[in-house]
Amino acid sequence: MFSSQKSKEQLIGQTLNQFWGYAGFHSVQKEIIFSILDGNDTLALLPTGGGKSLCYQLPALVLEGTCLVISPLLALMRDQVDALQSRGIEAEFLSSELDEFDEESIYNRCKNGLVKILYVSPERLQNQLFIRSMQDIDISFIAVDEAHCISEWGQDFRPSYRNIKIFRSEFKNVPCLALTATATHKVEDEIIQKLGLHRPNIYKKSFNRSNLNIILENTSDKYNRILQFLRQNSASGIIYTRTRRDAEELSHFIKQNNFANIDYFHAGLNSADKEKLQKRWLSSRYHVLVSTNAFGMG
Repeated sequence: MFSSQKSKEQLIGQTLNQFWGYAGFHSVQKEIIFSILDGNDTLALLPTGGGKSLCYQLPALVLEGTCLVISPLLALMRDQVDALQSRGIEAEFLSSELDEFDEESIYNRCKNGLVKILYVSPERLQNQLFIRSMQDIDISFIAVDEAHCISEWGQDFRPSYRNIKIFRSEFKNVPCLALTATATHKVEDEIIQKLGLHRPNIYKKSFNRSNLNIILENTSDKYNRILQFLRQNSASGIIYTRTRRDAEELSHFIKQNNFANIDYFHAGLNSADKEKLQKRWLSSRYHVLVSTNAFGMG
């Protein structure tokens, strides 16, 4: 596809500037992008805010075919697609919200090479219609976002992520890019094994976030300290708890103290309720979630 290394660099530089308006790359983004363009399985461990999305979005534009992105949260898929479309990039997502006509339209646009990036949940990889449709689509590569979800030692264990390795067996020559901001050495090994990555190029960047502050405070009354904090800070946020019961009890306590924009969130909620809460939190400036780590820290 590329006549030389120089032509490759020129093309990705021009694409970066045309669609994102940037003159250069951040951290190891360029190396990750080159790894994918060369057809290699790749594991990227970058901190939140480190530009993981660009690592698959840009090569998706440069390569022929459609990049298939596997992502755990529908609300974030929708947000990504809206942002890409606003840049003039053809992107779509598949969800249970769509009727058969809309799904078929997206499949046909992918088959005709009109969609560069297609977002799906890991659960969809078991859908037989989806699998059959993918056989007729030129997949440039597969990107697995929040790849730590495949590990039971990760923050957000998601059994459906184990479908990815089986799905990949149907597309043996399609490279895979796994991305995460959360991985111990043990989780890193699990990602490689359970995604079936073949001799992956691994890129790591320090997870240190200079723009974040951690403040520790001893208190004998956590609930009332939280109320005090909320009265002084009206913006949206997340209060993390250790257990589902803690999330529910703290949420009820805060509501009883005249805070209306409070909800709890944990893995015990059904998909529809979680989707509703995600949408509400993302769209509101004053909404607080009391949550276990089921609501990803990214």
